[in-house]
Amino acid sequence: MKIANPKLTLYAFHLRNNLAQGEEEPVEDANHLWEYCQQLGKILNIPRLESLFDRLQDSQGNVGITPSWDKESDYLELLQPESLLSFSAISRDSSLQLRGEVYPLQIHDTYAIDITLRYPYAHLEIEHLADLNPQGCLGITPSHSLLGQTLVLFAQPEGKLNDIPTFIDDWLTAIVPDSDRQNYWLAAQGKFLGSPIFEYNNHQENPTQPNHILIWINYHPQTETLETAGNYYQPLINLLCCRSKILYAYSQSRWCNQQARKLYRELDNKVKGLQQLPSEPTQRLKHLKAWLTELSQTAFAYANHLRDLELQRITIETNNKNYQFWLNQLKLISLKKEDNLELWQQFISYKSEKFIQQIATDLSYLIPSRQLFQQMIEIIRGIVETEQAESDRSLQNTVAIVGVGLTTAAIAATVAPYAIPPEPRQPLLPPFSTHHLHPLAQSLLWSLVFGAAGAVITKGFTALIQNQGVISGHLTQLIRDSSNKMAKLSGSTQEILPQSQKLKK
Repeated sequence: MKIANPKLTLYAFHLRNNLAQGEEEPVEDANHLWEYCQQLGKILNIPRLESLFDRLQDSQGNVGITPSWDKESDYLELLQPESLLSFSAISRDSSLQLRGEVYPLQIHDTYAIDITLRYPYAHLEIEHLADLNPQGCLGITPSHSLLGQTLVLFAQPEGKLNDIPTFIDDWLTAIVPDSDRQNYWLAAQGKFLGSPIFEYNNHQENPTQPNHILIWINYHPQTETLETAGNYYQPLINLLCCRSKILYAYSQSRWCNQQARKLYRELDNKVKGLQQLPSEPTQRLKHLKAWLTELSQTAFAYANHLRDLELQRITIETNNKNYQFWLNQLKLISLKKEDNLELWQQFISYKSEKFIQQIATDLSYLIPSRQLFQQMIEIIRGIVETEQAESDRSLQNTVAIVGVGLTTAAIAATVAPYAIPPEPRQPLLPPFSTHHLHPLAQSLLWSLVFGAAGAVITKGFTALIQNQGVISGHLTQLIRDSSNKMAKLSGSTQEILPQSQKLKK
């Protein structure tokens, strides 16, 4: 069966601004859509599409405006004054003239683009649909801020449709590269502006890939007229934008969830590692200090992932409401007795609600672990402070003992000349050659003896002060034991006295 006037439209959405970088400055890869148009213009030999980026830039090289709450950026046509740029491809070998339009927009904080390629001819074979998407070129390469993309095929069959599933499958096969065909499956179907519409999704569900295809059959007398009027256009592109944002937010939440769980496993390993610390105090203190720094950074990253998960949940809920609003607008302009928009209602009723519940479940598991991070940090900090205090106290004691010893030795050396008779003419003799020590040797000996005695006394006095609490505790315990014994003895006496009184009676 032949077709007439087929057109293939790519709707793509890309962040212009995000919360992390602020609303004043565009994201790093904000111009990804316009750079893609340059590449597509070269591939299809369309000079006007290739120069689109230059047409969009202002005098400072910027595209669009900073998002605001005055609704100016809610739906901003970026091409002025014509808003829509029509083009024709320079024909190479084909006898068919490829034509089309590009319609760039800014929808609040998001760039949107509509690239439509069409063959304005009747009596075309289905195989010609492949020329609307040669080698899958109507698919934007992934980038970090690419929200999603949708392909919409609109064409009129010539003749009566006896086997719609087979017919639609032939259309899909023509516009999708062979390597991707097996990844697509029929997700839903309905009627829009009187004609059948079929929705295909990709098993990969990667929002950065062209994973969403709508095949819309022009098979109703009013469909072409209503489609040309374009009243449906703004609600539809806004609805597709909300859909892309929901899927993008959910994919980001999956990444945040994985990273948070990875950090939790690291914490679990640290808890087990506490039982395997080195026994040597210096090495143990070194390990604990390193862990304290590492855990503080890990806890901060963990908290960030939880915050991002919550933000993704809020993003999905917000775009749920917006999606429902634009779906209601489509219902208002639809053919009441003909249309069935359940295929778009299913997305928000089932899939989107499932996303919200999944993120809520993730948070319910992950939030309690945040307290465990804080407890772990406090425990290690307490151990480090205790070990550091003991290490510092030991060092201070050593310095004090050595200081007292040296001071005592110096005093002994100063006093020694007065206690030892001077013998200035006595020469230094070899050891053991006389029974008398030389005055110099006696002075050194006195210094060593007094220094050692001072060090020993200082060490004992220091230990006594440090153990004062322990001694007091022992004395207190002895007093309590004595009191208990006295109480028991007193009780025994009170029990004996009545018996002695009976004897007296």
